[in-house]
Amino acid sequence: MLNLIKLEIRRMNSGSVLLNFMLINVGIIGILLLLGLDSEAATEFLASPEDVMRLIELLVVAAFVINASVLLSNLIIEEFKNKTILVLFMYPINRKKLLLAKVLVISMLTFLFVIMSEIIVFSSFSAINNMYAHITVPLPTDLLADKIIHLIVTAVACAGMSLIPLFFGMIKYSVPATITSSILIIAILSSSFESGIGANLFSYTIIPIMLGIIGFFVANLVISRVVKRDF
Repeated sequence: MLNLIKLEIRRMNSGSVLLNFMLINVGIIGILLLLGLDSEAATEFLASPEDVMRLIELLVVAAFVINASVLLSNLIIEEFKNKTILVLFMYPINRKKLLLAKVLVISMLTFLFVIMSEIIVFSSFSAINNMYAHITVPLPTDLLADKIIHLIVTAVACAGMSLIPLFFGMIKYSVPATITSSILIIAILSSSFESGIGANLFSYTIIPIMLGIIGFFVANLVISRVVKRDF
């Protein structure tokens, strides 16, 4: 399995993946800076260090769940759609292990990217705020350390949640369905605002954890069904 995972990583366009990672971080920092320029938006979304952290977490999770759906499309959905997966199935390798390796690569990348991105975005925005007082709320650097356990749990949940679009994409080997379903998941999680950023479904930690568990289960179910098909 480890060799299959290494093989999938080598087959990926690492440069493109890393570039997307950097652009996502720059984009999230840009959103925070723009919100800080609007006094009403700053009051609603950036009123306290905890609000800033929750907003960063939501933006990061949203970005990388959608990013994972793109990776799922490239590594799995398109290979089935174009039937290039048949070439891999010709090798004397267990089909289920082959597909699990692809899923694990995407899941692990999502886990790492969520953790790294939250650290990068919060640290960068905090540094900018300390230098230019972009918002009136001070952002203590130790806030990130206090939230580390929550951050890891969120990253694990996100790694599982990001696999849910695989179910929809594999129905008709549809790339649009894969990406659209990831957007819908994020839309549902970020809905139900009552007052500010703290009233959405994502603020209840149990919700993303449950979706993460569902995601891992769905991925295993989809793979188990696919390997039994005749191609």
